[in-house]
Amino acid sequence: MPAREPSILNSKHLNNWGLFAIIVVPMCIVAVLKTATADLATPAGVGTMITFSVRLAVPWLFLAFGSSSLYVVFPGTFSLWLLRNQRIMGLCFAAGMAWQLFFILILTTVHYDYYMAEENGIHSLVERVPGYFFIFAMTITSFRFGRSKLSPRQWKLLHKVGIYFLWGVMFSAYWYELFYYDDIQVIDYVYFWFGFAAWGIRMLAWSNKRALRPVAT
Repeated sequence: MPAREPSILNSKHLNNWGLFAIIVVPMCIVAVLKTATADLATPAGVGTMITFSVRLAVPWLFLAFGSSSLYVVFPGTFSLWLLRNQRIMGLCFAAGMAWQLFFILILTTVHYDYYMAEENGIHSLVERVPGYFFIFAMTITSFRFGRSKLSPRQWKLLHKVGIYFLWGVMFSAYWYELFYYDDIQVIDYVYFWFGFAAWGIRMLAWSNKRALRPVAT
């Protein structure tokens, strides 16, 4: 007889909007406290907050990216709980990236000359636009009113392409950090391997499904 799922993972506080609040409220409190100590009057201070806000967001993207595959490879109570809250993980990532967008807007308005000179201006903006397009589109279509505007096939395509694109952007950023910069921090290694593990779980799940697929005769 299969073991029953621990009651704590069935709690309404650890699922859906209860879980969202548990994650996002502390995230926002930490972001506000960090902002209070940052010197937003300087480009370096704003840049620090841009990096910090990404670090708040990235773990939830990697969890959303690997959750369905984790359940295929390691079915169990935790992976089932994670799969059940895949949408919430994605929305937590979007909440964290909203902070990044806020600080980018400060950089591009208050420190416009610096942004154009040091951050490659339009080129940097063009690189970020596709990512924010996917974040916005996937967030809107995570709710019934947005999802109703798309066919099931369109919705699946948007979210599949979007999650791979966003994973690729974030993972490559930490890969680039480790191999091309000198000011490497422990968290850079943690996020690099976290992202790599999420990809590895995806590949294992794909291999399992392929091995179980019936061979045509």
